[in-house]
Amino acid sequence: MRRILLTGIIALCAAGAWAGTNLQVYYDFGSLGTACANQRSNRMTTTLELFYPDPWGNTFAFMDMDYNIHPNDPRNTPFMAYMEIARCLNFWQKSKAKDLSVQIEYNGGLGLFSDSTGMRGYGINHAALVGLNYCLHTADYKNIFNLELLYKYILDGDNGLKNNVPIQFTFVWGCDDFCTLKGLRFSGFLDIWGQKMGGAQSWVLISEPQLWYNVGRWFKCPNLHVGTEIEFSYNFTGGHPGTGFMCNPCLGVKWCFD
Repeated sequence: MRRILLTGIIALCAAGAWAGTNLQVYYDFGSLGTACANQRSNRMTTTLELFYPDPWGNTFAFMDMDYNIHPNDPRNTPFMAYMEIARCLNFWQKSKAKDLSVQIEYNGGLGLFSDSTGMRGYGINHAALVGLNYCLHTADYKNIFNLELLYKYILDGDNGLKNNVPIQFTFVWGCDDFCTLKGLRFSGFLDIWGQKMGGAQSWVLISEPQLWYNVGRWFKCPNLHVGTEIEFSYNFTGGHPGTGFMCNPCLGVKWCFD
């Protein structure tokens, strides 16, 4: 599960625009589509997300952990952990090119599953990315439009995931007071990249639009948000091209520490 930039905050290239850490907790209702072999209900996910700008650019990171909560399932521990960390370099924040940054990024993780032999594990291959990050935003940062074009290298393991087309395109958006409703934020991302799966080259798509409402504003607790996320993907699960489309709705709460 990839939630990088879900709030659109990595797009803020100017130091001091926003900084903070938040924790998101989701209940997963299960997936619909042809790629649902390892996407089930009775699952919860936590996402710890942070963003901090500085005079040289900004740093964004998150970690996802998935938890099974079915009482009869042997996976009674966290069964998936995944992290991403991205650094935008921008030494020219007061120039005409202030909206353009150089981005470097790392992705990786691991997981567990059970079969007839018991508990087994798998790795999510190391991936290194480098490229350009271009951001457009309003003066108050309530509306954000961010584009990334990155070279993506997936370290080849024994599962043939090395990509022949090493390109990733990312689009990130964010809008406060969505549809003129104060406290409602619409945000999300779209990723498209090339990846070799099952010996064949394929394209992978994943998008996670979110709606968050700052319910805490009504009782002097602006840190608290409630909302929803819908995970859309194509060729994202199963390890083989053509595994199909997945739609996975979630409900969640978010606590902003800063």
